Amino acid sequence: MIGRLSALSEEALEPHTLAIWLFHCSLHRSTAEDMKSIIRRLTTLTALTAAAMAGSAIASTSALAQTYGQQPIAGDRVVAIAEPVSNGRFYRLLILEQLNDRRACFSEEGGSPTVIEPLLLNFDFSGICGRSSDSNGYSVSIGGEDLSRRYRLQVTRRGEELVLVALPGALPGRGGDLPVLEIGRSNGVANDFVKLTLDPGWQMSRRTLNGSAQGHIYLSNSESLETVVAQAGGPRRAPVAAAPPAAAPDPSGAPVLNGGSLPSPGAAPSLPAPSSPAQSPGGQNTYYQVIVPSSSTIVRARVRRIASDAFVTTVNGDRVIQAGLFQERNRADQLVSQLSSEGLNTQVIEGQRATPPPPAASGNETFYQVIVPESGSNTRDRVNAIESGAFRTTVNGRRVIQAGRFRDRNRAEQLQQRLSSARLPAQIVEGSGPVAAAPPASSPSPSIPRARQGQLTVVIDPGHGGRDPGAVGIGGLREKDINTTVARRVQATLNARGINAVLTRSDDRELDLQPRVNIAERADADIFVSIHSNAISMSRPDVNGLETYYYSSGFRLAQTIHNNVLQRTDLRDRGVRRARFYVLVNTSMPAVLVETGFVTGREDAARFRNPEAVNTIADGISNGILQYLNVR
Repeated sequence: MIGRLSALSEEALEPHTLAIWLFHCSLHRSTAEDMKSIIRRLTTLTALTAAAMAGSAIASTSALAQTYGQQPIAGDRVVAIAEPVSNGRFYRLLILEQLNDRRACFSEEGGSPTVIEPLLLNFDFSGICGRSSDSNGYSVSIGGEDLSRRYRLQVTRRGEELVLVALPGALPGRGGDLPVLEIGRSNGVANDFVKLTLDPGWQMSRRTLNGSAQGHIYLSNSESLETVVAQAGGPRRAPVAAAPPAAAPDPSGAPVLNGGSLPSPGAAPSLPAPSSPAQSPGGQNTYYQVIVPSSSTIVRARVRRIASDAFVTTVNGDRVIQAGLFQERNRADQLVSQLSSEGLNTQVIEGQRATPPPPAASGNETFYQVIVPESGSNTRDRVNAIESGAFRTTVNGRRVIQAGRFRDRNRAEQLQQRLSSARLPAQIVEGSGPVAAAPPASSPSPSIPRARQGQLTVVIDPGHGGRDPGAVGIGGLREKDINTTVARRVQATLNARGINAVLTRSDDRELDLQPRVNIAERADADIFVSIHSNAISMSRPDVNGLETYYYSSGFRLAQTIHNNVLQRTDLRDRGVRRARFYVLVNTSMPAVLVETGFVTGREDAARFRNPEAVNTIADGISNGILQYLNVR
């Protein structure tokens, strides 16, 4: 499964006109399904149109301060939520509000973290619940001034905590020298809807216009902006990307930047001891790594315009671009702000420098095995929802599920914490023996079918493969298998209609993202269609449906495929959305990514086990492609 972001409409209508029309229609819908469909479309439309509408809807921050007021919202009537994206690899802010007491909109389940159940998904919530999921629905207000043009809200992970921060630079060039502000945090991490508790001084308020309540919600602080900035450490003094002062060469030979020694590409992060405790608030062994989840040369060039020493490395098994490594968290946050203001998806990873393990005897190595005792028929499914690739084995005579095996105890402990957060009693078993190196990823065949003169070329990309099963769902359903089946049928249908249909992989092989893009570029494809299956927590079998994503030129292609699949199936409609997925951003032709359903969904999993139903989904995709290409 690949994560998802909100969409940006390219409809011919004015964005604000269409948004108002959809909302008006939603008030007259009679069924829960109709309501959910309209709400999804409205959310999809408004998710990233804030910048496009800002010029006409908001004259200036000073004008907002004079025109709008605000009313506090009772704490038990509204909740800030970190909503998981891409199976918990990222999170976004969602705010739910109880407007009246006819039905409960959400419920809390205590624990570490506190999990929120969004009950409004189960009924027509118009007039009962409020739902804000993007910058049109919420913004930062300090000292009575709306700062939506100077700050944007983001949920970031720091160790085993999710933090709601306000990042300066909501619009390019509007951040000035403002610092990053921390607004709230969770009490743990889980691949679920996690409650964010606001820090002292912060609350949620409703925007008012001439005393009349509006739908917009403020994350507000009654102190003056100067006071809040001072509490956050004062204004930024200089750009993070500025050249650092000269320093003595590091003994490892690695370049020195931002107060710490950067690891060489591909190496594990390693920091020298700080010269004084004041330089490292988190402790001598704490570091803050700023990464951009991509390995694209295009994205790396963009990152290097801000952080010239950025390079590609591996973090927790994912290829990423490291933009900086710091001993001070505020400096990491400043770099995040700069990168985010340029539209780069950025994270801060907090870690501890690991103590080297004792040398292993007899040529063997120490390993740390993360296991979960098998307590029921669904234990493996639950573990796979957190860490795909888990399998049954025997340890000390007990039947267990092995979730992972590591040389680094820190990584084993991180996985143990993630499993424990999902109420799985994970244990770490230390042992000694040979730890097999992972085999190199298979390379795609260099032979790509060339189109005849005048022949159209479509590249079809079945996601995941090989050692990467993708999402694993109910009954052990593996995303990679579904993707392959759908892609092969689409290829056969298109070939039969005279189209040169090329698969990025035709067998069960592991393939990185950049080679998939390379195949599309080398084939000179007219369009690119990536096939995936979705997933969420195994505790949410009620979440089902079709989602289709695009980035720029693929909007009409996404709409056409999405509508054709819905016409042929009874899949729930979860909308067409805009997202910065790697294969969408880095391909030069119209490109879309189709999430054909949820392997963790009760309805969709049953559909995926029915070959005829899977073929019907594939035929819907094929027909959408043919319609888009105007092939009769």
